[in-house]
Amino acid sequence: MTRNPRENIFEQEMLEHYAVVFNFLSRMCGNGADAADLVQETFARAYVKIDQYEPGTNARAWLFRLAKNLFINEYRKKTRRGETELDERVAYNRRDEGHSMAGFADLRIAGAMDQDFSDPIVKAMTFLKDDQRAIIIMADLYDFSEKEIAKAMDMNLNTVKSTTRRARLALIERLSGYAENTYGIVNTRNLG
Repeated sequence: MTRNPRENIFEQEMLEHYAVVFNFLSRMCGNGADAADLVQETFARAYVKIDQYEPGTNARAWLFRLAKNLFINEYRKKTRRGETELDERVAYNRRDEGHSMAGFADLRIAGAMDQDFSDPIVKAMTFLKDDQRAIIIMADLYDFSEKEIAKAMDMNLNTVKSTTRRARLALIERLSGYAENTYGIVNTRNLG
């Protein structure tokens, strides 16, 4: 049975990036189940839109762009439907005492929610904006160049540079206490 060119391109250039796209979406979502759904949708969309992909170019960047757009669209849908993610960070910051999660107020007062229940770096990443988190993940974990990120994120190169800088400064600020207390590293960088 002969395969069509679409299937060949998809198998040769796209499928090898499945795990990387899943890891990217896991870090964006903070949730493996949502990431699994989005990675399936990303590859389904990639297959359908394979004619828009130029064979031999950066398939990983193209897939990251699809994944990021799907993540943002899913987030917007949930926001419109009024769905909220009720993880400990959201519950900790919730101020509506009449809400069903108000029981967390006792934990806030007792300081229990101030304990470090997860990797501090992952925790700090959750406080970044979605675009900042995506750019940091692509740049620092997957070694994308700024040009590749600009293309994948459909952003101006200067916007990528400034967003990367702001995200890194936010991480430095958020993690400076952890670095000093854990490793004795004192931040002497001017964050202004």
